[in-house]
Amino acid sequence: MVRPLSHLACFLLAALTAHVGLATASPTQTGPQAGVGSALAAVTALPSPRLATATALDEGAGRAGEPAAWERRIAARVAALEVEAEPAAPQPTIAADEALRRRLSALAAQAGGRVGIHVHDLSADRPLYDRAGDTRLNPASNHKLLTAIASVELLGADYTFETRVERDGDTLYLVGEGDPSLQARDLYDLVTELIAENDLDNVRQLVVDDSAFTGVQVGPGYREEDEGASYQAPSGALSLAFNTVEVTVAPGPFGEAATVSVNPPSAAVTVVGRVHTGRGRPLRVTSERGPGGMTRIRVSGSLAAGHTPQTIRRRVGDPGLFTAGAFASILAERSGRAPLPIVRGRSPEGATVVASRSSQPLHAVLASALKYSNNFTTEQVLRTLGWRASATPGSWENGAAAIRSLWAALGNAPEDLTFENGSGLSRAGRITPRSLVRLLALTRRPGSSAAQLVPALASPGGEGTLRLRLTQAGDRVRAKTGTIGGVSALSGLVTSEAGDRTLAFSILINGRQDLAASRRLQDRLVLALIDHVDPPV
Repeated sequence: MVRPLSHLACFLLAALTAHVGLATASPTQTGPQAGVGSALAAVTALPSPRLATATALDEGAGRAGEPAAWERRIAARVAALEVEAEPAAPQPTIAADEALRRRLSALAAQAGGRVGIHVHDLSADRPLYDRAGDTRLNPASNHKLLTAIASVELLGADYTFETRVERDGDTLYLVGEGDPSLQARDLYDLVTELIAENDLDNVRQLVVDDSAFTGVQVGPGYREEDEGASYQAPSGALSLAFNTVEVTVAPGPFGEAATVSVNPPSAAVTVVGRVHTGRGRPLRVTSERGPGGMTRIRVSGSLAAGHTPQTIRRRVGDPGLFTAGAFASILAERSGRAPLPIVRGRSPEGATVVASRSSQPLHAVLASALKYSNNFTTEQVLRTLGWRASATPGSWENGAAAIRSLWAALGNAPEDLTFENGSGLSRAGRITPRSLVRLLALTRRPGSSAAQLVPALASPGGEGTLRLRLTQAGDRVRAKTGTIGGVSALSGLVTSEAGDRTLAFSILINGRQDLAASRRLQDRLVLALIDHVDPPV
């Protein structure tokens, strides 16, 4: 059944209707349906979030100067999705379904540890199999599905991140809005545009404006005290190259120092130490946050003469200073002037935009998170969502609040979700397989923003984390993997060759240390689903 919108949701929709003429429909007109399908049918019957906000409200939304418009927009999207799923009605017995259940049960019985499995036929709105589907388990990087789907549903699949250079008098401001995909080539483009259109003779300093996010740069669940692992990169509204650097060490003549280079180069990165060419201690490269936010790369050990150069990726200290340092280096290189001094501040009202760069659409940006399980991308997107939803600087707290609002709007029980960060790099995170399937079901809703994420998921034999798994499945499988110590997860979609049937599945295994065996079991379960939608001849 579908419940009436909450008083807050009704108030928000009424206010929006009065201001921008939103057309709303009564959700109570929707007839009763069952299970995951009932939630999706109710969502479909409500005004489409993308259509409901395709108004003057969208014009200019995305500028940092209009936070209230984004806050209202996201609240309206949540209100339009607010439904309550009722328990699945009894389904008629189908022989093929019973055979599948027996096969899945036999396979699942081989699993060690705690196992939760849920499978739903999205095409027929038929629950196919459940084993502890309502058990709260650690999803590892399957948690990225929640962050990704929530962000495209609330921000829109075509949302873009903007990075700007603004000028006020003798000062340039480098302004970030959380872009996870900014690379050195994009800074070169910004510098090229800046030099082509502006006289920079009187410019005296460069200001980092990363105020769209709070100053906290390391998310909950992340460790700061280690060798500077790239998968634990910090987050900031102005970020570059996934907030990591490639440190390349190349041997010199025997007995002399090896050469050390850092890419992308930045005025905010220094290298400390020496690598000997010859025999000795193993090569060691670490990074740390130094005084004033500088990134300090420490190198030590040795590399044999004639050895292939070694490249190691390490995280940076302060994202904003690192990015501005790279921009200042490029500007100095292109203009022939000394690098500008860098300070942190905010661009004033009335500053002129002199160069800008927009990212690819959000659904494309999220490919690094879904195909390759990039933690940094999801944390950036989470904080961007929090910024837009709350009209306050993005944090893990307001990002999580926005996601929980979508979670509840889809009829999920609040206690089924323990949310620590956006990526799932967490020992505390918990979710249920049934809830993950409900989220995946959004990808099949007509007109859904989530549908645009399907190509961003990994596919067997293709790019991403499934490259060496399920290779006989071809394009019939799109899924997200997840692995941390003692946890293996696989959730996604199986589609028939003809495209007429789609199953959503989630397989979470906790407490089993043999992760290779867990992955083999998951693959066998998915192959059984493929045989179900495309029976062997």
